[in-house]
Amino acid sequence: MAQLCLVGYTYRGYEMAYALEQAKALGYSGIELRSFSDIDLSAPAGVVAALAKAGELAGPLGLAIHSLFYSPLPISRAQERVDEERAFAEVMRILAEHRVPILHTRLSLQKPDGTEVVSSGARAADYESVRRTLERLIPIAEEHRVRIAIETHMGTIHDTAASQLAIVSAHDSGYLTSSLDFANMLIAHREEALIEAIRSFGPRIGYVHIKNVKLLPLGYDWNLPVRWGDINYYLVLKALKEARYQGPLAVEYCGTGDPDVFAADDADYLRGLIERLGL
Repeated sequence: MAQLCLVGYTYRGYEMAYALEQAKALGYSGIELRSFSDIDLSAPAGVVAALAKAGELAGPLGLAIHSLFYSPLPISRAQERVDEERAFAEVMRILAEHRVPILHTRLSLQKPDGTEVVSSGARAADYESVRRTLERLIPIAEEHRVRIAIETHMGTIHDTAASQLAIVSAHDSGYLTSSLDFANMLIAHREEALIEAIRSFGPRIGYVHIKNVKLLPLGYDWNLPVRWGDINYYLVLKALKEARYQGPLAVEYCGTGDPDVFAADDADYLRGLIERLGL
């Protein structure tokens, strides 16, 4: 049966222990480790401390650490971000030591003014910089058997399915994959055909984020449980099954209010879909 993973961002501002206790109480199999009020994942030293604490807390609860979010994966044009790149490689080593299989991340490719390159303004040279950087990091991921999962996200060079697919398909490695965040895909590109995107990525899908969104004439609303909004998750999960995706379903709430309410409803709803679809 498909495993439900609680994305730690749902409990941003809370202590890690509370998020883990809620994950257990609500029937999640594990968690995506994020920065909580009492941990900081912005540098390798913080990752070490966080994983040590997570092991102490999650073990007695029988919860897995399915993934850890560490960002950015820095893209250099002329190795100007080599120190950040070394830190990213060190985090892969740390995850391997703690047997965390997925490093969830976003790329950062900066313009001369320090702002991020997005897909609508990306040039061939930008994609070449991405390719060269990943070419250096993928062998490290393979050595440590840690899968890099690049998340679809607004404000990045991989903010659409097409740009994300171009990046991951430039390399033939099972340790470089896409993390499809279906709500982010619609926010960045309202006409994105989610089911077709899943079919296009196929085995390159290494992770998925499950949340919903309602697109508005001037913006969007994601103060919604997964069962509401513009995304039909019955069809999404059906397409993931057809694509033979076997990883966790990482459930995230990004809105305001009490996260307990949404984490509980999302787990109930998704368990029903998993049973209907035989996932």
